[in-house]
Amino acid sequence: MRNLWNKCVYILILQFVLVPVVLSNTLMVDEAGNVLAETDRYVARFEKGVLMHFHNKLTNETYTQGESETFTRLMVSGRRLTLHELTPEIKKISPLEYELIYQDTWSVPHSNEVMLHLFIGIDAETGELLIRQKGTSKTGGIVSMTWEFANLSHVVVDFILPYDGGQIITQSDGYHYPGSWEAQLAILQGQRGGVSVRSDDTQFRFKSLEYFRDNDSFALDFISYTLEPFESQKQFTTATWRLNAYQGDWQVPALAYKQWMHEALKPADRAQMPAWVNDIEAVILCPFYPVDMEADILGKLSQLVDPEKTLLYTTDWRESGWALNFPDYTPVTSFANFEFFFTEAKRYGFKVMLHANMVAVALSNPLYAEFEKYQMYKPLSGQKMGQRLSEANPLSVQYAWINPASRSFREMLVEQLKGVWDTYKVDAFHLDISTVIENNAPIDGLTISEGNILLHQELREAMPGIVLGGEHLHEVTFLHESFAQRGELPPTEQAHPISSFLFSSYVRPYGHLGIPNPDRYPEIFKDFLEEYEVWNVIPTLRLNGVSDLDPDRVETHRLLELVRERQNWRFGDVNSDGVVNIQDLVIVANALGKAEPDLNGDGVVNIQDLVLVANAFE
Repeated sequence: MRNLWNKCVYILILQFVLVPVVLSNTLMVDEAGNVLAETDRYVARFEKGVLMHFHNKLTNETYTQGESETFTRLMVSGRRLTLHELTPEIKKISPLEYELIYQDTWSVPHSNEVMLHLFIGIDAETGELLIRQKGTSKTGGIVSMTWEFANLSHVVVDFILPYDGGQIITQSDGYHYPGSWEAQLAILQGQRGGVSVRSDDTQFRFKSLEYFRDNDSFALDFISYTLEPFESQKQFTTATWRLNAYQGDWQVPALAYKQWMHEALKPADRAQMPAWVNDIEAVILCPFYPVDMEADILGKLSQLVDPEKTLLYTTDWRESGWALNFPDYTPVTSFANFEFFFTEAKRYGFKVMLHANMVAVALSNPLYAEFEKYQMYKPLSGQKMGQRLSEANPLSVQYAWINPASRSFREMLVEQLKGVWDTYKVDAFHLDISTVIENNAPIDGLTISEGNILLHQELREAMPGIVLGGEHLHEVTFLHESFAQRGELPPTEQAHPISSFLFSSYVRPYGHLGIPNPDRYPEIFKDFLEEYEVWNVIPTLRLNGVSDLDPDRVETHRLLELVRERQNWRFGDVNSDGVVNIQDLVIVANALGKAEPDLNGDGVVNIQDLVLVANAFE
């Protein structure tokens, strides 16, 4: 019967390819529940609930091959209902939508009444192939629902995913949303076109994409999760997954998704954020110490980059150190003086971003007793989450991750950071651990994603004009952030610009905290740089001390030259004509005693500024 069905299907497919089709959208189901969908763009075939065949009519490309033994399933209390064992009840919802109903066969004596409803349809307006699922369990315990796209060929398509900066995926693994899977989009790019898969979910519900590779073929599992606690979940309906064929390169579906993302998720209006964000063309990681300040490292740096277009990201500004005793945000006044550093930075015109942590509370901090009940945990296992939680570590270096759905935690953190902002009017805060979102039970009716969004919003409302950056990026955090750190990929992965394409209109990527100085660790820095060029990351330089600006630091100065090109800037070019010459010297001489153009940041134009211009002659 299976072979006969396959032969009939291939005859139909051949007819669809060679003969003009009268009806643009066709959906057919046989008695076994196998589905054939056809539009002007594609032919798709499901067997036992699995998408086994996909042909792009726009480009005459077929992206699937061979056979598969993997299946659509419903997970209930750790057990899976798989469709290959079952024959569904078939209901015709409309000419372009069918419902396939599968009932469990492993519960004895079927007291749980576990059922899976698979809806397959075609959007009459867009031609998109629609996949939606509903699961029911009489006693609860629904965890997830999965559908699969199988038999895909690596010989024919590249699998492009907005994952951890943007990658072409080749290694079997799982990808989680919202998390390192940054947007609910997957693209299969062929030679002349491809097929895209997207979710139309606007509630940031938990999902995973599992990728399985077997030589040159691969399969994709698209998994939708219920919300903790799973024991109470008796019914669950997924968002709709939408598939469509396209002609051209990957930017075709990416642009369509970006437009949907803007309209459906409603990111904050970037016109309402400070304009200087778009001018930044250099990020300097600067854990400066008193000896560096005495050597006027900022003064030296101000002659190598345009301070107005340079963001100083500093970590060692808290009395407790950069990774201890959160959420104590008391500025350091002993070994290094934060107020002196900040005053000097603003005198030269730099923008300043301070390192903070969005979810951390140290186990040694008295506030942990108050917020421990809101500590994030791993779903299913219940294991508490944080950093360095091993008992072998002292409490002073252990800290918990607190769920920002907690109102009291959000109020505390806003108050702490606002206290710093009230005193210094810093330009930005970097929020470490900003993208960690686990499937935890709601708090006071708020999911963890909603709490994350609300905390970003409350920080911006409490500190008008503040700019927020974060560690990594996804659809939850891009709503209110202006900067995002990008890390380094493993050597087995290939960077792709898909994430930059989706998010660059909203969030500007900069280098990760772990990036080394290019002269101290040139090979490691080179590894970062290769991905950063693909992702269009803002040039990021770590300065460990004033010696890193010495003339013999060849790689550092090469990077600073790139920065100046991006900033379209030359030190001493007062009239901005691209060259430093006698005209600039005359302008400075005529401004002696005035406030501008003040090249050395001491508040007045004087003989020192004349000397600086003369020394910068080209």
